[in-house]
Amino acid sequence: MLTKTQSPTVNTRLIAILCILAIVLTYWQHRAHNVGKQSLPEKLAKSIVWPFQAVATSAFTRIHDVGISLTQARALTEENRKLKEEINRLEADKLTLNEYFLENKELKEKLGFVISGEVKGVPARVISHATSTGGPILTIQSLDGRQFEVGNTVRTQRGLLGRIVSAQKTVGEVMLLTHADHAAAGVVQRSRDQGMIHPLSASSSVQPLLAMERLRGQADIQVGDVILTSSLSNVYPPNIPIGTVIQVHTAPASSRTFRALIKPAADLTNITYVLVLRSAK
Repeated sequence: MLTKTQSPTVNTRLIAILCILAIVLTYWQHRAHNVGKQSLPEKLAKSIVWPFQAVATSAFTRIHDVGISLTQARALTEENRKLKEEINRLEADKLTLNEYFLENKELKEKLGFVISGEVKGVPARVISHATSTGGPILTIQSLDGRQFEVGNTVRTQRGLLGRIVSAQKTVGEVMLLTHADHAAAGVVQRSRDQGMIHPLSASSSVQPLLAMERLRGQADIQVGDVILTSSLSNVYPPNIPIGTVIQVHTAPASSRTFRALIKPAADLTNITYVLVLRSAK
């Protein structure tokens, strides 16, 4: 019974002590604040509590950052995947553009967009070579989508190749100057003498040759003369280079008629790109 009666007394005393201590600390703190200072108990409390507060704040910040990182990880992974796909696409585009650049460079070197500074046409690529009973036939395809027509003139930067004898939209078959069925009117650039040009059937040269005939006794033609398409031709536009005279002699049919052997201006053995003139006369 004595213990039970003493316990409330101890608790009462403890509460009273705590209340007195609280009043003293409060008075101490207010008095210190009035003079712009901190009380000693306040300083001691802050020195003990603040380190724990700093650690707790830092831990909370790290946990918060980790949470945000985990939340954004999926979005960052998806974004990274899209960036890699874009890089791969750009690399593929770069390779394609490089191929176009090389093709364009080769086209300029072998053909030229403007020939003799004035004539423009449809650039085309040779896609196959064939040999008929009369001679070589080329198959060409337009590079810019424009279509061909039968009778279109075909040439390179150096000179005449022949004409289109069959056309299927952007694809055409070309009869070359050296084909047995080919013939055209030509003119000597220097003297303006006219003659007919056809392939030389009995040529032992690796490079196919042409013959220009119906040159009368008064014709002025010499080795080195340039032969052009004639304005009298109903097949080709005038003034396209055909070739250069390499030999002149009397024609077998008449001592009053001359025959000139002509080396074609265009390289007929190595044709990759051609130019098609769609306004043939």
